[in-house]
Amino acid sequence: MARRDLRRGDIRWYRFSAPDKRRPVLVLGGQSLLRSPDQIPVIPFSTQIRGLPWEVVLSGSEGLGVDSALKPEWIRSLSARELGPWICGFPPQRWDEVRLAVLRVLGLDIALD
Repeated sequence: MARRDLRRGDIRWYRFSAPDKRRPVLVLGGQSLLRSPDQIPVIPFSTQIRGLPWEVVLSGSEGLGVDSALKPEWIRSLSARELGPWICGFPPQRWDEVRLAVLRVLGLDIALD
């Protein structure tokens, strides 16, 4: 079976070396960036939902099968070659929440004094 082309909004499996745990990750980046097998930005998901102001929570019915929080404080770059199988797509109507969450966690949602 042919591997599905990588797209922004894909949620795929990735095995992190520490703590040696497989997690779903949300693929970020524009299509020109995603054509490269080199480093691409992703945000991991966790089933630990803490109610932080920057968490984006998906219900189990939105594709992952269990309630999960997107953790923008864990954003990182990974090799596209190391991404595992496609799980589902991120709900298109929820992208504004991701944008705001990333800005919040980076402190870019507030004016500088």
